[in-house]
Amino acid sequence: MTYVFYAVILLLVLMLIKESINKLHGLIAVIFFFILLHFLLSMMIIPFIEQLLSYVHSVPYVPQLVYSALFYQLGSLFHKIFEEEEYEAIGEMVMIAIRIVLLAYWTAEVAKVLSNFSSILQKLQ
Repeated sequence: MTYVFYAVILLLVLMLIKESINKLHGLIAVIFFFILLHFLLSMMIIPFIEQLLSYVHSVPYVPQLVYSALFYQLGSLFHKIFEEEEYEAIGEMVMIAIRIVLLAYWTAEVAKVLSNFSSILQKLQ
């Protein structure tokens, strides 16, 4: 409930800035975005992920899936912030870069599994 209260205060401050200092609104909104993102990541999201991973530490690929999802969501947030500031092309490049990084990572992981699977099949022949 405290975080909702902080979000409402942040919204009111941003609305006040937009009405009084419209030229600086975009810059201040981006600054507040990164402050709020850091706060949420350090206080809520990272501890939640660590707690979640402590429950499922023996299940293969769960940490990689969770961190991949977090990385993709962060990329999506950056994409939206670039779109709001009318830099759609840069936002799209961010998403393409994130997709390539995730694809490269998971391709390497799948290659390891397929290599192990291939060696097991060769031993069976």
